Amino acid sequence: MSNEIEKNVDKIIGKVKEVAGQVVNSEELELKGKLQGLKGEAAEVGEKVKEKIAEKANDLIDAIQEKKEDSKEN
Repeated sequence: MSNEIEKNVDKIIGKVKEVAGQVVNSEELELKGKLQGLKGEAAEVGEKVKEKIAEKANDLIDAIQEKKEDSKEN
């Protein structure tokens, strides 16, 4: 859960920095905000990819175990 909060905090703080950079005409602050926001989004995508890989690996292991059990019965 804390990982989810951290991702959202990065996205929110990143947006605040980005807008603040635009308001005070600071390209550097705007860039830092964009990068921090992207960090939060990238972490979110990474979690989804990791979960999908784990799902596929579990499916593969289950299928192998099932075939192994079927061959023992025959």
